[in-house]
Amino acid sequence: MTFLSQSPLRRFVTDGLRATIDSYATGTLPLHRFAWELDSRLDTLAELTGLPHYRTLATLRSAQQAIAAIDTAQRATGRGGLTAAEDHTVAAAVTLLRTTLARLDPPDPVDPVDPAHPLPVLISLPVGIATRRARTRLAGRRALIA
Repeated sequence: MTFLSQSPLRRFVTDGLRATIDSYATGTLPLHRFAWELDSRLDTLAELTGLPHYRTLATLRSAQQAIAAIDTAQRATGRGGLTAAEDHTVAAAVTLLRTTLARLDPPDPVDPVDPAHPLPVLISLPVGIATRRARTRLAGRRALIA
């Protein structure tokens, strides 16, 4: 079992989820396709992590199920558009998906496109500069300077 934070493909799947949400929000993805893609991507995320009952995945899954229920009701009645209540529910589910994904996968500090923080620098203190007290405390170890 791989923990959610250590899964090597987690970022790939979460980026795909974000792209799916953005496509629906811009109107290029119909509701039935949106519900299906969310379902399949969340299944993949659960398989990658081995934690289908993880709290974050449960939150994402509840938003997906709300969207899927509206899609099923819409197709059962044959209506062409969403009612005001359904539109509000889908918007709330999309907001929940976005905020949960933001907590799940914060900006990567080594991301070349948008680094969140500069990388810390690992240096060795020169022996001649350090005081005797600092030298005995560090005893040849390296100091992490952020």
